Amino acid sequence: MRNLLAALLAATALTVVGTASADPMRYGAADDWPKFHLCGDIWWTSADDIGYRDLRMTIQWDAAAPTVIPYEDNITAALDCAALSGVRPILSIFPSKPSAIGSNGAAQAQFAAFVALAGEAFPGVDDFIVGNEPNVNRFWQPQYASGKDAAASDYEHTLAQSYDALKAVRPDSTVWGPAISSRGNDNAHASSNPSHSPVWFIKDLGDAYKASGRSAPIFDVFDMHPYPPAQDTDRFSKKFQWPQAGAANLDRIKQALWDAFHGTSQADAEGGLRFALDEAGEQTVLTGHEPAYDGTPENVAPIGEPQQAAAHVELAEIGACDPSVETVLWFPLIDDRGISTGFQSGNLFADDAHKQSYDAMKAKIASAQGSCQGGVAGIPTRWAHTRQVVGAQPIFGGPGAGTGSQPASRRFGVTGVWTSLIVGEDASYTARLTKVAGPRGGPGKTIATRTGLAKASHRPGVNFTAPKPFAAGYYRFTIVLRAATNPARTTTLVSRTFEIGGSVPDAKPRATGQAGPKPAKKAQPASTIKRTK
Repeated sequence: MRNLLAALLAATALTVVGTASADPMRYGAADDWPKFHLCGDIWWTSADDIGYRDLRMTIQWDAAAPTVIPYEDNITAALDCAALSGVRPILSIFPSKPSAIGSNGAAQAQFAAFVALAGEAFPGVDDFIVGNEPNVNRFWQPQYASGKDAAASDYEHTLAQSYDALKAVRPDSTVWGPAISSRGNDNAHASSNPSHSPVWFIKDLGDAYKASGRSAPIFDVFDMHPYPPAQDTDRFSKKFQWPQAGAANLDRIKQALWDAFHGTSQADAEGGLRFALDEAGEQTVLTGHEPAYDGTPENVAPIGEPQQAAAHVELAEIGACDPSVETVLWFPLIDDRGISTGFQSGNLFADDAHKQSYDAMKAKIASAQGSCQGGVAGIPTRWAHTRQVVGAQPIFGGPGAGTGSQPASRRFGVTGVWTSLIVGEDASYTARLTKVAGPRGGPGKTIATRTGLAKASHRPGVNFTAPKPFAAGYYRFTIVLRAATNPARTTTLVSRTFEIGGSVPDAKPRATGQAGPKPAKKAQPASTIKRTK
């Protein structure tokens, strides 16, 4: 197993060691097992042996009994054991029914009072998570109302009240939120599972925060569930397409937070906001351990033990090499026995036998001591906000051309010219075709304008057509882009000039409105890409 660990670290090492957190990374488990088992049992001895020092347990609020803490005595006993074991406890508090709060002001206030009650009931706990994946329908309803966001706004109101209520009785406490899911469909009219992607949820959360006029934070730690695109089979280093975001897209999350909260009382990543990668795991095959499980049908595509071990080490490294991340928690430590109803993503099988991930994480923690060991290829360890549109590149060369291509000259008689672009996030665009004074540009007149929305990773066709041939002369394209989640972030793309009606060689046009290549001897000015600061 040590050879597997060494090979993984060698394969993912970067040439420059990234900046690690100021404090060593913490690792632990998101698991309610300690609430229902004795102190010092296999869970506690295993967590200590691996090196896990954080424990997240849940408290579900019942709106029908708003002042009753479920399993209060069990939680107290588990917290006593955590104190004896040197483990930091974290309590995740969320409604037991997804529709329990919504836009109901009284329910929001009752829940906030319950969070404060838990803070008083458990003085040994300093860290409290408010909510659980409020961007998905399974845990928060409604997600939308009349086609517009409801969940982010309602959650913001609830989180703000909970923050104030908890700080009033426990000023020493730390509030984590929103425990966001890594995925969502942004479909207000989905038949069964309307949800928000993390980027759009953060945007809507920020809008609600700003609209409230609040002058205090709503969370101290940004908590997210960093599952990859295919939850049980993909590596944590696999990136989502925008606007989803997992562990490999922390830069995207940080930009979304900057867009949403920069300049307010809520800190963003550049303002020292800390991050928690809470609740991650991949379910494994059970070969050789089947008698310990209930035998119900498997409902996921499980992976082998070596793949899970490598994935655990990889996520541990991603967290350690990001200066904003303070902890990574796996879910759970010991497999659930129900194959179709639970999770087989632990470091131990249900019969308490070790998986390979047990020894891999033990070796990782022992060797790294919470420090970055080189990083994971393709995952940035440094981040700074941008004021531009992410990934904006021109495609000026016509149909089939690549990114960065430039326009070719056309013979006289064309009635249409085509251009395009590609972006790494949704952005509105205003494209202009301008007739300029000469081959090097100069004063010009806008001939036509096109507007639209460029979707992330798509190539919109921007067609300029006219009822009669364009006049002979020199032209250029200009495209102004504005990020959909923050229109203040802009990028301007400007093509080099091209000629219509010049001495273009006699060649068969490549497509409607597209003539052959430009003359070999005709010089063209260098292309420019102008970007706002």
